[in-house]
Amino acid sequence: MLLSACHSGHSDPATGGRDSVYTAEYIEKISFEEPEKALALLDTAEEKRLFTPFETNMLRCLVNHNGFSRYRTALFYARKAYADPEARKHPDKLLSLLSYMAEDSHTNGDYAASVRYCTEGLELAKKQGSKTYEADFHVTWAKTLMLMAQHGEAFRHFDIGISLLEEEARKNTSYHAWDELFYSVGLKLSALYEIDRNEEAYAMFPQMEEALKGLEASKDAPDGLAELRQAELLALICPVAYATGRKEEGDRMYRLLEANPVASTPDGEYIRIPGLVAAGRFDEALRYVYREKKLLQENTDTVNWDYINPHLQAELEAWQGKGNVREVARVQAAMLALTDTLRQRERTEDALEWSEVYESEEKDARIKEEQQKSRTAWMIAGSIGVLLIISGGFIVAIARKKREIAQKNDTLTASLNEMTGFRKAFFRKQEEVIALQEQVRLLASRLPMGEKTETGTETSDSGTEPKPVADTKPEQDNAANDRRLFDRIQYEIEKRELFLLKDFDKEAFAKEMNISTRKLGRLFTVFAKKPLSDYLHDLRLSYALTLLHDHPNWTIDAVAEKCGLSLRTFHRLFTKKFSITPQAYRENDQKTENLSISDNQ
Repeated sequence: MLLSACHSGHSDPATGGRDSVYTAEYIEKISFEEPEKALALLDTAEEKRLFTPFETNMLRCLVNHNGFSRYRTALFYARKAYADPEARKHPDKLLSLLSYMAEDSHTNGDYAASVRYCTEGLELAKKQGSKTYEADFHVTWAKTLMLMAQHGEAFRHFDIGISLLEEEARKNTSYHAWDELFYSVGLKLSALYEIDRNEEAYAMFPQMEEALKGLEASKDAPDGLAELRQAELLALICPVAYATGRKEEGDRMYRLLEANPVASTPDGEYIRIPGLVAAGRFDEALRYVYREKKLLQENTDTVNWDYINPHLQAELEAWQGKGNVREVARVQAAMLALTDTLRQRERTEDALEWSEVYESEEKDARIKEEQQKSRTAWMIAGSIGVLLIISGGFIVAIARKKREIAQKNDTLTASLNEMTGFRKAFFRKQEEVIALQEQVRLLASRLPMGEKTETGTETSDSGTEPKPVADTKPEQDNAANDRRLFDRIQYEIEKRELFLLKDFDKEAFAKEMNISTRKLGRLFTVFAKKPLSDYLHDLRLSYALTLLHDHPNWTIDAVAEKCGLSLRTFHRLFTKKFSITPQAYRENDQKTENLSISDNQ
């Protein structure tokens, strides 16, 4: 959300002939969507000494916070930057730094530190005259106080922050100001609802509506953002209306939510569930719960806190509403089992995250110091004895693990090759369909007078004005036309390999396809269920599979370069998407090819 974003703490413009990608502005720009690339650029910039240590640490904080949500690592680098004397020379950057430190301390559960950074940040924001940052610190302070059950003081800070944001939003035409106001008011509304102060929560509805109207009136808002925020507003206020006894109002808001395009997509249907549970429509709520669970289980890792709450929590509340004790017990058991798994995973991830943190020279020195203090003869002797005892077990476990990994890689390689074959077959069919559509269009343009045209009208033999054909369905026709247009756009991108262009010109391509840039983005949101940039990224990785299969003599570096990615970024994205490294895929693919040749001989 917006409170995680960087407000104005950018680094100074690049000087001294610095390459355009090695600037704080560029790295900050790509930190959300391409964090791997951002870190790779930072590594190179650090080697070339293009940034000061203060700039480097601050940018590493930003990338870890925005792109990876690694808040402990982000806080580590933020503290290093904060301790640098250069931080005091740039009050605007120090404001941004304190904002990250307050937010990340809150997220990591260090409430005392969060309040301390909020206090310091507020003083500096007032000196700098930055109302936005002043509001930011008040809202972060309020969130921390809510977790400490200091509700009265928390809402006082909420009110101060919201008042400041309202003042800024009315002076600012940018969507950012209105969106941040929308977010902050929504936080306060949710906090009131969570402690059963439902009437007060409902009374905030007009305030959120005003923020939404300001966002909708902003000319620079990204495509689809207003619809998304409207759906969030309705999903938030609908249960509150039911909780206050306003059933008719709750029903009306649910109908509006139902009609919102976001709530009608497979990824957005889940926002209907709280309203249905609050309305007592438990069977409908369970239907959406199971659809959402199936979608998540097919497309993502469901071992996460978001799966427990809201998904399993919503299922639990629905069964409790129905009074089904057996199902309630089943869902509670599943939630407990997942909670145990997640806590174990968090401990592992924490260890890995700290390992990355300790790669810095400062942490390395601290580790060596601790090792010197704790190294004693009896501990070394004991460790050697334990290692001798368990080494045999480790060897067996490692061998077994290697066999499991090999089997998994074989299965993954076969699946990926099958998927690549399906993609190629689908593309050939798509070529045939587009060719047939072109023939139909040409034939339709040659139809004699009096026959039905492609537009759904008839021309009379006397040459008079066209007559509408009865029972046409414009909305269905528009949807079908949009689908055909999307298929054609998809085909053009793949046929011409536009996804390989490093600087894909979205505006020029939209103009070529005779549509607006806004519509181009909407088509991918509706039919591909993802932004155009993500779609192009997926095509690059799928193309990499083909290259690895068809060109076994190419280096991995050459494949990455052909796909428009750095080697480090390519390796990370490929492994994340396909759950296998590029090298492992190639080795298994070649092994399969060799076995096939041997069998044929």
